[in-house]
Formats: sequence, structure tokens, C-alpha cells
Amino acid sequence: MASNDGTYGITGIPSEVEPRTKIIPFAPGMPVRCEISSLFPSNDALVQKQWTLMILALEKFKNLSVDKKLSYFQIAGIHGYPETAWDGADPPPPDPDQNNLKPGDNANGGYCSHNSITFPTWHRPYMLLYEQCIWSNMKGIIASWDLEVSLSQEWYNAADTWRLPYWDWARKQSYNNEFALPEVFTLLEVPIYPPSGQTIHPNPLWGFENPEKGSDGKSLPMGKMPKGKEQWSINDDGTLPWSQCSGISRYGILEVSDNKVSDKEYTGLEGVNNFAVANQFFADFSKHWYNPYNDKNKPDHPEWDQEVKPPGTLADAVNRMFSSEYNSTWGTFATTKWWAESEQSLSTGYMSLEYIHNNIHNMTGGTSLTDGLGHMSDVPVAAFDPIFWLHHCNVDRLVAIWQALNWSSWWDSPEPGENNVPDPTPKDPLMPFHTKDNGDPKKDFWTSEMARDWTKAYYQYDDLQPQASAVNPDNTLNEEKYIEDLRAYIHSTYPNTAEYARDIFDMQNVPNDKFFGGHNEARQTWDDYIINVVYDRYALNGRSYSILFYLRSSDDVGTLASGQEVIGQVYAFGGLVPASGTSTEGCANCGTQRAHKTLSKAQVPLTIQLMTKALDPSYEHIGNIEREDVERYLKTHLRWKFVQIGGVERQAEDFPDTKVSVWVGTGSHLRRRDSRSYLPPRYAAYTPMHDVTHGKVGGLGRDDAVLGTHRAAHWNFRTA
Repeated sequence: MASNDGTYGITGIPSEVEPRTKIIPFAPGMPVRCEISSLFPSNDALVQKQWTLMILALEKFKNLSVDKKLSYFQIAGIHGYPETAWDGADPPPPDPDQNNLKPGDNANGGYCSHNSITFPTWHRPYMLLYEQCIWSNMKGIIASWDLEVSLSQEWYNAADTWRLPYWDWARKQSYNNEFALPEVFTLLEVPIYPPSGQTIHPNPLWGFENPEKGSDGKSLPMGKMPKGKEQWSINDDGTLPWSQCSGISRYGILEVSDNKVSDKEYTGLEGVNNFAVANQFFADFSKHWYNPYNDKNKPDHPEWDQEVKPPGTLADAVNRMFSSEYNSTWGTFATTKWWAESEQSLSTGYMSLEYIHNNIHNMTGGTSLTDGLGHMSDVPVAAFDPIFWLHHCNVDRLVAIWQALNWSSWWDSPEPGENNVPDPTPKDPLMPFHTKDNGDPKKDFWTSEMARDWTKAYYQYDDLQPQASAVNPDNTLNEEKYIEDLRAYIHSTYPNTAEYARDIFDMQNVPNDKFFGGHNEARQTWDDYIINVVYDRYALNGRSYSILFYLRSSDDVGTLASGQEVIGQVYAFGGLVPASGTSTEGCANCGTQRAHKTLSKAQVPLTIQLMTKALDPSYEHIGNIEREDVERYLKTHLRWKFVQIGGVERQAEDFPDTKVSVWVGTGSHLRRRDSRSYLPPRYAAYTPMHDVTHGKVGGLGRDDAVLGTHRAAHWNFRTA
């Protein structure tokens, strides 16, 4: 390992497993990253050792002083605050000509890679760094136990075969059968199994407190580090109280003072894990949908009430993301970044991994000072929360799945347009991550090309391991069979619109032609609805905000409920103030994008929500999902609002570059060639529904310069 002064080489936890890759990465026997529920709870002796080591190593890691390069604080700080250089790397580079700074140039800032094609690849060595630090601390713990050689080797083997677990937030948790935080994040204490015997131990995943203490023994506010360590103090802009916090929160920070800015006071600054509220927000995006399987006219299927329910919107979004050609290029899959030249050819490709990831940050942390604010909801402080690493490990897993299905789609479609911020290339450095110990701190960086094959970093994901029938006699992959198996696995793992539609087709009391429209083929196709959104991530000078979508008529009264009425959201995940030509602080990448008016894209699938409304006999406004009736309904009921982080609602006029459009296309079922199981459905032939949004602030109008009705002859949307 490198000294505190030399560069730290990020290589992964070493393994002697030999890859058997032809095209798709394949390394049979490589240690796997598994879902956190497979690691805890478990009765397996090896897994219990790995769990014990992870808990003790994370605790030790978190307690390291903030001035240590490999401390939890500094590793988390790479993502944003305190905006300092790490491991000898330069801060985000300024313009070479310091006397002629251009808009967006900056001499300092966070290393953030968001709204960029390198969003997935930058976070890959970042996860590897964290994993490697945990492993290094594991070995130190084992050495401190002074065990007999044979027992010591068992523990070292457990450490060497451990890999960072992920949290699959698009699957229901087994402990409560809901979309929720993992069970371990709801426990103050957890069991561990050290050589001395099972015991109960404080849970380091519960939160994080500043390891620097005051004279009273309590953690100091992160904006007031002790003498000699002031450079690690968090200096926020005063909008949110991150510098006042001594610990991280999930829905824990509340404002308790009046509206005078100078008198703002908060509770929860010491760190509060309000997991019950977080779980409620996750569950709200599925549990309030009307469940048609309660239908008493289905005596042949009494089990449906318990086993089959409307799918959650997170699961449906992930399923769509992996649907064939839903995202046809690496760029549309990887990032929220939007370019104007794509507008007349892109329909489904607004559903990016980064967009889904943004919403998870919001839902995990909390964005309201009345319901509870949390660190995960803001870029510069998100990585201080231990759940960040399991969330991003899952993001990396989804990247690996998409790569396995689309290996040739890698920087495959250069971004059009002369005025856009140029995309990084696969060979550009991923600062500040170095590839070797004691190397050149200004050169030896990871690149996206180096990060492409995860098995070269000595890990694999549990659900990317092939079935035996997909392995050839020479122990290589039958890649065609593997891809088809993987698509079937995705479809069975993430409940989706297609499954819901197929079950409705089977309902005896729902006439198919009336509910779906006579133009749809029975049990094969349905009208599919999506909301596409173009938005300015920097509309509030880089601060985070939400666009909340809901279905409510103008005659309805009362406030907008957080869960029961919201049908989807777009979270502009920010927090690092963009740099400018006159500023030496802020996020350089953010400043460049703002100066070039780089916008972002997102998508809210709408079909499941419409189906549940139409099936609910107590809901009188719509009774089918045929496109003419849906258009009339959405014209009067689809609304949206903008809410700044902290909970303050903003006027739509504050977001002049927002463009909300509703589209209708066709969804169709796809089966495997052997017809035994289904694959993610096919979505195609979308066109905008102008009447839904015309005349609404921020809505697509009939006279839009690109998507207006008079421009239809120029559209080139995918039709099959």
C-alpha cells in the first residue's frame, strides 16, 4: 500500500481466477458482489465471517482522522465537499490561460461526474476504492486478533472473497415485502460472529458522525474541524445546514425557526436515521395503486390477491431501461445529458440510468425541512451516508447488466451539435483515481476504457453468473444463450407494465376491446404512455429540486400529498454551485455545462398509473386506457409542480427551459424463442400528445419549433 504521500493504486481485491472472456466479461469462480440481504442475515459460516469483517472494518474506517488520505471522510469527500484535491491529483483543471478565463472555467471544485457520459465509468473506480479500503481494514482487524495459523487463514480467505454488497432498490425487501431500505439500515445494533463468539455490536451502517471530537467528547460540526485540520471543514453556501451537521441524516433535519434567514435553527444536526419515513416514501410509489386482483369475479385465482399486485414504478423503470432499443446508445442509457439535435429522433431514450439513480438519492435522503432533510439528497454530501455505497454498487451492477446485453454500444454514437459541452472520450482521465501505488500523481489515472471490464477489477455480480446451459464445454460463454437468459431474468425480476397488462387481459369482467381499444391485438399490444421531460439542472444555480407529477382536476382542493397523489417525479440532483469565469470556487464541470446551457432529460412512465385509475370502480374520471379518452383525461388532470430542496415550492416561470411532453406509443409482449418465458417488452411508435400539455406553463405546445404539429414530417422516431 502507498504511503499517505504517494499515490494510492486502485486495483481491486486481488484474485487468482482466470477470465474466460470472449466478448462479454466472464470469469467463472470470481468472487461476487451480492445483494445485501444475502449477506445479512445469514446462517452460512463463511458469510457470517464476511459480515463480521465488513461491520468491524467499516467501523474502523469511519473512525480514521479526517486528515488521513484513506479515511472514510476523505474518500466520501471526493464526491463533493470539502472540495479539496485528493491523492496528489489536480483539482478539476482551470483553463490553461489564466488571464483569459472562459465561462465555466474554474480553479477548484468537486470531482463530480454527473449529467455526463462518464457518470457510470467515473463511479466504477470510486466503488472499487471504497471496496479496497474496507478490505484493507479487514486485514488489519484479523492481524490484531493474533489467531492460530489455520483459523487466521479462514478469516483471511473470508476477507479475500468478500466483495461490496449492493442494494437493489427496484426489488421489494424480504423483511417487509415492500420497496424499502435494506433491513440492516433500520437497526441500531447487529449481530457479529468474531472468533470470541457471537455478540451484538453497534451498526456502522446506521449513519456517520464526524470522527473529530470536541473537548466534550462529542463530534464536531463538519464545518468546524479542529486546529490543524481546518482545510477539511465543509464550507457550504448557507442555503442548507450541511456545515452545521456533526452526523448524517435520513429524513432527519428539520427547520424549527421562523422565516427570518438570520434566525434559522434546525434539529437533527447530530444525525438522525428516520428510516420509517424513508420506507414510506419508497412504498408510496406502489402501494397506493388500485389492486384489480381483489376482484371477486376471479374465483379461479384466489392467490392473486397476495402474490400479484400492481408493479412499483421503480421496477417498471428498470425493466424499460433494459427493453430492446429503449436506450439505443451508451449515451442515452448512461446519462441525463440531453442534446437538442436528438429531439426529433428520440422518444423512449429519456429513461437513463442516471435519472433513476437521481430519484433514489431523493427518496433515500429526503428533501424537505418539514418532512425531513437528509444528506443523500444533495451531491456534495451524499457520499458521507453509508447507504450511498450500496446504492452506487447497485448502479454499477445495472451498468454491468446493460453492458452484457449491449457490449458493442460503448461510446457508439458521438454527441451531435457544435454548441454542446463535448463528451469526454473513453481514454480521458477519471480524476482523481490512480492505477498504481506511488505513481505519477498527475498522470496515472483510471480511464473509462480501463473501467469497461469489471472482471479485470476482480469482481462479478451474483445475478450475472450464467446458467450451466449457457457455458460451453471449453468453459467459455455461449453468449447468445447467456443474453437471452439474462433478458428473461430481468423480466421476471422486475415487475412491469407488460405483466400488468397481460393479467388485465385475463380479467373476465374487463372487455379487452373497450379497455385497451379495438386497434390493439388481444393479449399482445397495448397503448403505452410516457412523460418526457427536458429540464435545466442549473436553473436554481445548481441546487437540487424536484418536478412532481400528479393527477388531479383543477376543482380538487387541498394540498398535494407526498405519496398518494404523486405519480412520478424528476429529481434534478445537484448541490455543487457551478463555477463561473469570475469565481474560483464551485464545480467546474457544472459551470461549463451551465455556461453552454447544457440541459438534462428524464422520463416518467404513465401507463400503470392510468391502468389503476381506469380499473378503480370508485374513480369516475376515466374507465379505459384508449388513447382518445386518455388524452381528454390528461388534458384536465395531469399537473406538475416544482419544489426546491428544503421544501419550498417554486413558480414554474422560474424554470423557463423546462419542456414537459406526453407521448403515446405501442407496447408489445416478447417471448423467448422457446416460448417458455417472456422477455422485456418492445416499446415503439411514439408520438407526442400535444393537447395534453398545450397552454400549460412548461408544457409542449402545438406550435413548438421542433415537436410542433407542423414539424411532423421531420420526425424520425423509432417505429419498431
